[in-house]
Amino acid sequence: MTAPHLNDEEKAKIEVLAADGQSPTRIGKLVERSPHTVQKHLEQPEVQQRVENEKEELAKQYRAQARRILDSINDKDIEKASLQQKSISSGVLLDKSLLLAGDVPPIRVEILLAAVDEIRAQRERDDHAVSPLLSASNASST
Repeated sequence: MTAPHLNDEEKAKIEVLAADGQSPTRIGKLVERSPHTVQKHLEQPEVQQRVENEKEELAKQYRAQARRILDSINDKDIEKASLQQKSISSGVLLDKSLLLAGDVPPIRVEILLAAVDEIRAQRERDDHAVSPLLSASNASST
């Protein structure tokens, strides 16, 4: 027995999910259709064009939201961020700026490892600073 054809709502949902990077298997589960049915729909040239158009629209929306979030960050927010948050954010922002400029940087693993080591050291310092307080608190409650 063959499954009924995709309706317009299912087609639109499949196209949006595909544009968002979902696999045919994942899309099939979400729309309760077989991955094969989803794949067959996505293979049609006019559907591929609609998916590409949707990707472009999603990219615009994501860029607009990213810009809005980035513009909302102020010095106070940056001061409140942890070392880990600052390290990750600066790396992502730097990489993004280089990619947009067309200057793909080589991966400098030693810099990443140094940042990880610093984050671990900071966590250990934080743990040691809290540990005596917890011991004192436990001793006074017994």
